[in-house]
Amino acid sequence: MGASYPQQGQVYLIKALQSLGDTKKRPAVVVSMDLRNELSRTVLVVPFTSDVGSGETPTRILVPAGEGGLEMDSLAICDNILAIRKPYLEQGPYGQISAGLLRQIQQGIQIAIGIYPI
Repeated sequence: MGASYPQQGQVYLIKALQSLGDTKKRPAVVVSMDLRNELSRTVLVVPFTSDVGSGETPTRILVPAGEGGLEMDSLAICDNILAIRKPYLEQGPYGQISAGLLRQIQQGIQIAIGIYPI
């Protein structure tokens, strides 16, 4: 039986965050560490977009369909890390992304905040 809190690497559908100008629900991967996920009222997530036309960048990581339960190829938007309250994880988890892809997303976050050289 799994933990009763979101786990790092799990993919959820998150509510639209109008305060951030987002008008639709979208999948996101939990990137905060599990101890924080258990004890905090919020989790850190990186949202996905299915608009892959702009292509991969150091902070936009391509995640293939099927990975983490995603229905289509998507980009993890690592320069848009969000702290959201757990109730905003509306549906899921759909699945778990691989350890290798999670590391790529973590590196994308590090690049976005300037602690990892490109």
